[in-house]
Amino acid sequence: MKLLILEDNVDAAEMLAEALQCLDDGYQIRHVTRLEEAEDLVVSEGVEAALIDLSLPDADGCEAAIALRRLAPELALVALTGKEFDTVAVELVRHGVQDFLNKGTASARRVHEVLQLAVERHRMESRLRRQACYDALTGALNRAEAEQQLIKALSHADRTGRCGAVLVIDVDDFKHINDTHGHLAGDIVLKDLTNRLARVARIGDSLGRIGGDELVLILEGLEDRRDAMAAVEKIAGTTCYEMPVNGSLVPVSTSIGVAIFPDDAASAEKLLELADQAMYSAKRLGKSGFRFAAQVESSPIGPRL
Repeated sequence: MKLLILEDNVDAAEMLAEALQCLDDGYQIRHVTRLEEAEDLVVSEGVEAALIDLSLPDADGCEAAIALRRLAPELALVALTGKEFDTVAVELVRHGVQDFLNKGTASARRVHEVLQLAVERHRMESRLRRQACYDALTGALNRAEAEQQLIKALSHADRTGRCGAVLVIDVDDFKHINDTHGHLAGDIVLKDLTNRLARVARIGDSLGRIGGDELVLILEGLEDRRDAMAAVEKIAGTTCYEMPVNGSLVPVSTSIGVAIFPDDAASAEKLLELADQAMYSAKRLGKSGFRFAAQVESSPIGPRL
């Protein structure tokens, strides 16, 4: 197990590390004394579990757990506390801490047992979370989780003063693909399209499946509409291609509707509605293109893009 010990008492941490390695020589242990060092380590190295002291020189209480959970969602967390039941216990559980240990009384064997259980529990929780949040076919976010990410993106845009875009992406002639090549071919096209969009998306963007052949891509941190236009043009260019399926080349193209936030709307529901309307407008204009919500409002039959 790759274990991080975040503890400012160097002697105590070294004694614990030595005792754990005597119990199980499979431990690969790194020790740091500050949250800043721990953040660098979990980003640069694959760590499975972390023992976190609740009182550090640069973090106190929940701060370390919150920071590490944000950086490394796959990390199993166990808190080291000087009390039998720390006053921040409930809050820490909300932020993904799996268990607590009294660092004054817990034996090395007890620490070892708790760590093993914490890692297994976190793996199970991650599997359940993935089932609840992700689409089984494509691996993209499901509709409910995509809507939650859009709500968060709206809040972030409000705090930073920057804008974002919601793209509703629909596969053109998807029924024809299913009818001609079979539903398995349709599934292959959807998975391939999702992978292409995931590769072109930036860090921080969110990709979800919101319908049978409808995907949504949420772009954050844009400067203005020109920035959004450049991003949409790049994305549209990746969604028009041919792919081999069952010995045949299947043409794939999409129609994309775009709504800008907060300019076009300030709620997730309305943004998705506007982007969906813009997508259908793009289909009516000949498919294999994109359309902005503002264009639909100003002209129902504007130029094809």
